[in-house]
Amino acid sequence: MHLETRLVEAKLNIEYQLLDDSMESKFVEEYNTIIQAHNNSIDKWLRSLQTKSGDCKCGGGSLILGEMLVHIYKKLEYIESLIAGSEVSYIPLENTSQTKQLGHGIILLDSLNLQKGGKYYVRLSLPTFPPRHIPLFVTAIENNVLQIVKIGDRDLKDYDSYIVGVEREMLKARKSQSF
Repeated sequence: MHLETRLVEAKLNIEYQLLDDSMESKFVEEYNTIIQAHNNSIDKWLRSLQTKSGDCKCGGGSLILGEMLVHIYKKLEYIESLIAGSEVSYIPLENTSQTKQLGHGIILLDSLNLQKGGKYYVRLSLPTFPPRHIPLFVTAIENNVLQIVKIGDRDLKDYDSYIVGVEREMLKARKSQSF
């Protein structure tokens, strides 16, 4: 099997379920709800600041401060929800597993129980603080390989950034071993 992406080792929790007509509309509704939650007003403010900083000759200092404030805000919001006991409830999915490797647009699973050619709804847990559950629609191109078909813009950036971060760590580890 030839994949047109580099793969990195990554053990992340993943939940998935084969799409069927009875549940597809509920999965689409949950997907849209999660995507909208990820694109809240603080993120819109940050994008507006990024646009303004692009025109500014101030060196981007205000953009960095804005990003820091957004991250602090999100962490406080998460801690507040933990204290209040208001956790987000998701639709229970039939299968759970761990990823084996990730690539841009590709997820390889530890388990071999996918239906080749099947379409799935997936929630992938990114190891960030606060924790992120990324909703995806995928197609199984092998019995353990998923190809991402639909993902939110911000989620795609975070997913790809996570892969790049893992690649960077792998390169650092190789470099330190060669000395």
